[in-house]
Amino acid sequence: MSAEEFSGLKVMFFDAGSIKVELLEPEDPSSEMGRLLTATGGGIHHLGIAVANVADALAEAERRGFTLIDRTPRPGSRGTRVGSADPHREDGVLIQYVQFDEGNLRGQE
Repeated sequence: MSAEEFSGLKVMFFDAGSIKVELLEPEDPSSEMGRLLTATGGGIHHLGIAVANVADALAEAERRGFTLIDRTPRPGSRGTRVGSADPHREDGVLIQYVQFDEGNLRGQE
């Protein structure tokens, strides 16, 4: 397990085989994430998918009818670049495309 602070969140990671699990806890209940958790009661917010290029993945998601939350990649935890899209699932789970840099190919620190 590893932990880090990121953008007003406490972030905890643990490995489950080849799967990485990220847990988020807002430091401030009035923050964007804090308000979201109050409104939804928590649960799975998004599924992260490793991609070679976040910008390309976002463009493909938009072509497939997803609503883009991020139009361009942004910094993510563990030195990644990320971008999110809404595939309009009934359960509200979003997709987050994750690009690791060459020195951090698997999210290892």
